[in-house]
Formats: sequence, structure tokens, C-alpha cells
Amino acid sequence: MMFFILVLPCMIAGSLACSDAHCKDPALGDELVQVGFLPNKEQLRTLCPKVISFLECERAFLECPGQSLDELAVSSDKIKRTEARRVLVGIDLIRNMCDEDSSFHNDYVNCYRRYSNRAARNCTQDIAKPVQEFFDQLYADEDDISGEIVNEIRCLKDAFQLACVIDNIGDVCGDAAERAARNALEGLKSLLGSGSCDNLKNTADLKSRFLDFLELDEQKKRNVQGIFDLFKRRR
Repeated sequence: MMFFILVLPCMIAGSLACSDAHCKDPALGDELVQVGFLPNKEQLRTLCPKVISFLECERAFLECPGQSLDELAVSSDKIKRTEARRVLVGIDLIRNMCDEDSSFHNDYVNCYRRYSNRAARNCTQDIAKPVQEFFDQLYADEDDISGEIVNEIRCLKDAFQLACVIDNIGDVCGDAAERAARNALEGLKSLLGSGSCDNLKNTADLKSRFLDFLELDEQKKRNVQGIFDLFKRRR
């Protein structure tokens, strides 16, 4: 799981692929690919109106049956609920990113954009060893790796990588940028909850044991715990 700057483009790309036909804009998808889903300040000025227009079209399509997007976001229908939350989160984050007066926009342009891909690559390497060592210790007596264990590994890797990226963002971009990243990530928690940890029954215990295994200082442990809490199992 990547940092929200990487999650958001993927979310939009997915929407472009499966949206209502009259909302689709293949040219927009091509433009986003050309800039690697990380547009610079000038490119944002061109792309922002198009992305917002697309997401507003999606909003109108989803609301057509008579329910507002906010109502659909708490629907008992999981598919409708997930789709509505995705569009609501997309609209909110895109508007924030496109607002040149927002701290989120300035953090993205001045630091996130340049650093997020590198941070994600570094963290992919950095988290692999401790996760593997933890599971080697936890299941030392297991002869075969079950599907449940594979899912546990994936859950921890996703959560720990996200925590690692945000921590690195703070180191490079500053405390204010890290706080902004965490706040934006809060907006994605309903989507993260549908991810790799969603079908596991013992995620709280698993994450607690992993944090103890890492032997982090208290501040870093709290930071990582905060990210892990976004990956809670949804009932």
C-alpha cells in the first residue's frame, strides 16, 4: 500500500476504467499516465478542472437514483458504500490538492511530489527484513505457510510500508508536512479498511505483537500504531 499521493491516482485511474460511460474520459487517463500520476504545479492547473469535472460527473451518476452521496456512503450495500466513499474522498483530496492556497497543495508541489516515489521504493526494501524476521519467529514451528499466514504478512507489509513512507516524508519535508499527510490519510481510512487486513480476525493482536518485536522508541511506536489503526477490520 502506497502513501495517499500514490493511492489517490490509482483510485482515479480505477474510476476512469469502470465509471458510467458518459463520464469516461480516456484522454484524461492518458494525460495522467504521461505525467506519471504526479503532475507538477503547472500541470495541476490544466488537469485539476478535468479531474474535478470527472469526479462530479461520477457523483451525479451515483446520486441519480435519489440518494445523496453522503447517504450512499453509509449504505448497507457494500458495493454502493465503497463506490460512494471513493468518490467523496477523491473530490475532497483533489479539491484540496488543487487549491493553490492550501498547505496540502504547497507540501505536494514543494516536497511530496519529488520524494514520494523514492520514499515508497526505499520503504519497500526497508520493511521486508523486519516483517520476514517477525514471521520466522512467530511461526518457527510451522512446516507450511498457510493462506492465513500469507494474508497476515500482506496486512503487516501494507500497514508498515505506509507508516514508513509517512515517517520518511516527515524526515524530508518537515513535521508540518507529516501532520498534513496523516490528516489526509484519515480521509482514506474507509478505503484502507477494505484492504488486505479486512478479512483477518486477529489483526489487533498481530499488530501489537509486531510493534513489540520492532522495539521502537515510544514516539515512533505511537506514530506507527496510528497508521496501523487505520487498517482495522471492518464488520
